[in-house]
Amino acid sequence: MRIGPAPVVLLTFVSAGLALACDPGGGAPGVTGEPGPLESSSARPVTPVLAEEPPPEFGGYPGVRHGGNYMHNYYLPPAPGTTPWFPSWSPDGASIAVGMAGSVWEVDVETGDATELTRGGTYHSSPSYAPDGRWIVYTADHGGERIQLEMLDTETGETRALTDDGFVYADPVFSPDGGRIAYVSSAPNGFFNVYIRSVADGDWAGPEIAVTSDNDYGNNRLYFGPMDMHLSPAWMPDGEELLLVSNRDVPLGSGNVIRVPARADGIREATTVLREQTLYRTRPDVSHDGRRFVYSSTAGAADQFNNLYVQPTEGGEPYKLTFFEHDAFHPRWSPDGETIAYITNEDGLPQLELIETYGGRRRRIEIGEREYAGPTGTLSVTVRTDASGRGPVPARVTLLGGDGKYHAPADEYARIGQRGGYPAFHTDGTFTVALPPGEADLTVVKGFEIEPQRMKVAIEAGETVDLAVTLHRFADLSADGWHNGSTHVHMNYAGNLHNTLENLMFMSEAEDQDIVNEQVANKDNRILDHQFFVPGGGAHPVSTEDLVVVVGQEYRPPFYGHVFMLGLRDHLISPFTTGYEGTAIESLYPSNTDMMRKAKDQGATTGYVHPYFGDMDPLTVGLMGGKGFMVDAVLGTSDALEWSSAERAGFFPIYALWSNDVRVCATGGEDSISNLQATPLVGAMRTYVRTPDGRRTAEGWYEGLRGAAAFVTNGPLVELTVEGEIPGSVVDLGADATSVAVEASVRSVVPLTRAWLVRDGEDALDLELSDDRKSASFSGEVEIDGSGWMHLRAEGEPEERFPLDAAYPQGFTNPVWFTVGGVAIRDAAGAQYGLDWIDELERQARQWPGWRSQTEQDHVYGQFEEAREVYRRLLSEASEAGGD
Repeated sequence: MRIGPAPVVLLTFVSAGLALACDPGGGAPGVTGEPGPLESSSARPVTPVLAEEPPPEFGGYPGVRHGGNYMHNYYLPPAPGTTPWFPSWSPDGASIAVGMAGSVWEVDVETGDATELTRGGTYHSSPSYAPDGRWIVYTADHGGERIQLEMLDTETGETRALTDDGFVYADPVFSPDGGRIAYVSSAPNGFFNVYIRSVADGDWAGPEIAVTSDNDYGNNRLYFGPMDMHLSPAWMPDGEELLLVSNRDVPLGSGNVIRVPARADGIREATTVLREQTLYRTRPDVSHDGRRFVYSSTAGAADQFNNLYVQPTEGGEPYKLTFFEHDAFHPRWSPDGETIAYITNEDGLPQLELIETYGGRRRRIEIGEREYAGPTGTLSVTVRTDASGRGPVPARVTLLGGDGKYHAPADEYARIGQRGGYPAFHTDGTFTVALPPGEADLTVVKGFEIEPQRMKVAIEAGETVDLAVTLHRFADLSADGWHNGSTHVHMNYAGNLHNTLENLMFMSEAEDQDIVNEQVANKDNRILDHQFFVPGGGAHPVSTEDLVVVVGQEYRPPFYGHVFMLGLRDHLISPFTTGYEGTAIESLYPSNTDMMRKAKDQGATTGYVHPYFGDMDPLTVGLMGGKGFMVDAVLGTSDALEWSSAERAGFFPIYALWSNDVRVCATGGEDSISNLQATPLVGAMRTYVRTPDGRRTAEGWYEGLRGAAAFVTNGPLVELTVEGEIPGSVVDLGADATSVAVEASVRSVVPLTRAWLVRDGEDALDLELSDDRKSASFSGEVEIDGSGWMHLRAEGEPEERFPLDAAYPQGFTNPVWFTVGGVAIRDAAGAQYGLDWIDELERQARQWPGWRSQTEQDHVYGQFEEAREVYRRLLSEASEAGGD
């Protein structure tokens, strides 16, 4: 390992004429050069990173009780966001209002010049003009805690709050006469309903009228739950009716387009005008003559991406307007009906575009000059490492402005790290961003082997601060043959960003990863990114010497549990799921065992993904999301069990297996859906693998993984040898052995509260942490009592997780197994655990309503029995040997 000097940050302010340098390990910063107009207190390192309170985490919208993560990403306006979203035409058709960079902006249709109309401490989006242009109603996101409605007076620039509660409001739209607003609200019970309310002079002028109401579907629909949702109202020209999207009486998706009277309980007289499986993106908009509506759709399973369609408002056959290999969102007719404005992600980031209704000519509206609503300064940053010299390097950045809002450059994709809750963006090493005056809080991160840097920077109106941040690498595990990567990353998954393998590599480089395991997967009936799969089972052609890319598959049955299949040599496994209610693949046949055997016939490495969460034993709470794991682990069809977040539940099943010499590998894969706006960040939970020859290759990485030569981490670097052997090894000891020689160490970019050795599932020895609680080591003998195993764990507190994208810091190695006098590693309690697990699995399977035949059931239950026989043998051998 390379251990270098203490980290150094160099802050250079060209425009201010001051250079500030500091040594985080050496006390107070020192100032070099002649003092300029900017005092040293205007730019100061925060050392260590948690010497001051971390920036606020983004909330998860507690006022909404259904829809979950997909609703957050596919329906709610992106906050923070950087590029145009949710267009609304001005009545004269000369401009379009959009949500952008946390404010409502008015964009000139001809020039692209943009004027900021709102500014404040919340994230503004979803604007809708009143028919006379005097008012704009919009949404205000309070940092993920709630979303409210506000009103802008376009003549005076004054704004007022229309709502003030703990719920989420969305999709506000003025009626054709300007006297009412239709909107969606999760009040009062947390479920989305459509309301209308009278307005006058920019304020409410009457009571709220519920067009829809809470309704229980009677079944817990996959990803949508039992309670119906009602979304995206659009007025008919006479103001007497609405189109909206609702999944009332719909088993799959966010719902059909229905036509309802614009009055109380109008849902009772609903007529379905478009019946298809949707995913929040539909957002119908009615033409000025009321005869048809434009909407965004994948046409069920027909399209991989959202295209624009038009259809009669009375129902009928849809007509496809666009044929994109990217997404088109939020279509809105121009006042004269000749043009449709929408959001395109053709080049990656969402952007504003127009298409002729008749003719099809497209025109991108590039955002030109920006006129800000208040004083604004500029921050320009270059990120380097102590090994890169003056050359910029990719990294991750969290930037909180003096207004209390998170900011990102206009050419970067702002996202929220879902595990930790901190917004961030990735940079290629140089970026410029406009900020309000005040003290900005800047943190730069690059993986787990490089010290993160945090600093407070004073931003002044009309001034540019040029900042150079140098990061220090304190470890280089690749030099010793340990190469890191997440086992679970997705590229495109219906999100706002149109992603590419090259961009996925860029994000991975910013996170200091060595291997990218991109997984093709289904979203409902669509299969996303299948075209990027390349037969052969090895590195994809886009790979470089420094970064290996493999395109594999996530097989996603909701009953048995999702599985990664990496290194498929010939083809993707189909169908991509079983047990999918309301479809032709509703049965639990074929089982995961069947499909994983087919994958392994192609040379694939397999493992259960995001199976368990929290701290409870999955056996006591319905087996959670990895129901099939204990079957497939003991049958040898699953090589691995993945940790997708910091959790302790997975130790219950995996300890039972390790204690019976079932050498399944624990892996880390955060399940980053990297084109979503709120998702675990790429590499947030990752796997370090020691390849057999130390080289960075796909084949070597998978071989090392299958051999459990790996450790799991969301930050702490954990290293262990037992009798000189690394994790995954088996040490044969003499019959008189009562101890083993252990070398263990931990290093971390954040403080830890504990690092300890676990022997045969029991805590064996605590390592003494350093004064800053960021490292620990042990070298010595550890007592043993017969054959068994040992691994190293480390954890920290949730309050000290920043800047990790994690609920709390966690890292642990796979075990080193050891035998004493040739006695097999057996544990009766662990074997019985496996038997109890399969009993519960079969109980649930027998209750499944979607089986097609008794033959299917007999086949699957036969596999359960096959696994039982293994556990019975292990139990018998443990009992004969006197194992616990």
